[in-house]
Amino acid sequence: MRSVPSLLSMIDEPRAPAPTVMPWDYIRMRREAAGLSVEQAARPFWHRKEHRADVERNMHRIETVGFRVKRLWDMSRSFRLNLTVYRQLCDTPPDMHPRLCLACGWDEWSAQLDAEGFDCTWSDADPQICTRCEQLGRPLFEARLPNFHPTNTPHGGHQIAA
Repeated sequence: MRSVPSLLSMIDEPRAPAPTVMPWDYIRMRREAAGLSVEQAARPFWHRKEHRADVERNMHRIETVGFRVKRLWDMSRSFRLNLTVYRQLCDTPPDMHPRLCLACGWDEWSAQLDAEGFDCTWSDADPQICTRCEQLGRPLFEARLPNFHPTNTPHGGHQIAA
């Protein structure tokens, strides 16, 4: 005679909630996925030596916790960045954020090839990351101030805007 499994044995172990990716984290994840330092990412945006410090300071600033840019410039000269995803991360509560790879910031609407030359997709082994990050063994990003969002911060002190 077969025994009936208990209800508790059928329930999966609860998973910790995925960390919330904020705009400053997204910028950093995409830059690091491209293998660039802030200085290297800033290089295509300055043409005279006297502009270098300003451009590098601005690149550092957009990765500062709490910083959101109302009009982000096209970053494609340095690295791939989906401006629509950036706006969603800035303007919507965390439960409405798009699904992103928690290692590189890739989203399923952006074209990216994995390490084997195929279209990137979500990993079967770890659904929080893309197949490229799985193949490259990239670590998951570490959230900075995970509860830092306009809906969680009183008195509008949540945003430094450019």
